[in-house]
Amino acid sequence: MKRKLHGIFLSCLAMVVAVAFSACSNEEETFSFDENGVPVAVGQQRISEEQFSAMIDGAGWVETNTHEIYANGDFDKRDYWDGMEGVAGTSRFSFDGDKISEYIFIQQLPKMGCNVKSMRYDASTNTVYADGQMALRVISVNNGWMQAIKIGGVAYKQRTQSKSLYFYVTLRRMSPEEKSDMETFK
Repeated sequence: MKRKLHGIFLSCLAMVVAVAFSACSNEEETFSFDENGVPVAVGQQRISEEQFSAMIDGAGWVETNTHEIYANGDFDKRDYWDGMEGVAGTSRFSFDGDKISEYIFIQQLPKMGCNVKSMRYDASTNTVYADGQMALRVISVNNGWMQAIKIGGVAYKQRTQSKSLYFYVTLRRMSPEEKSDMETFK
């Protein structure tokens, strides 16, 4: 009888541990939407103008993961660009003072384009504006990695709450050599 109770106890304990681990292991971001239909990360870090400038200014950033954000606040776990060879893809950014440069590359060409625009950072929403338009809404910046929301254009499938397509992106800080090499495309 004791063995049977011990076995039942261990089984219940294993089930509780499994549920606890599965509940805690989902550290992925979820989103709500502001009054303009722009996604807002639930776990967004607050970044002052001074912090933003210290972490970003003079740095280059390359997009490593891109995920479409859906109307229910979730995002597609698959990378948006998987299987889309030959179309415009990930971006690279350079932040220098009050300027932001976005470099767009595709696989068949060394570069598709470079847009240099005036930049403004709004610390109340962690939003980077390029010529008055939202470019990135920063979620967090830590140890050479940035997570952000990026506008991707018009939403074709209308899976978002707005007419715009938004991406949840992860960017890696470039080495000085990578940034210098990228900037030769200006």
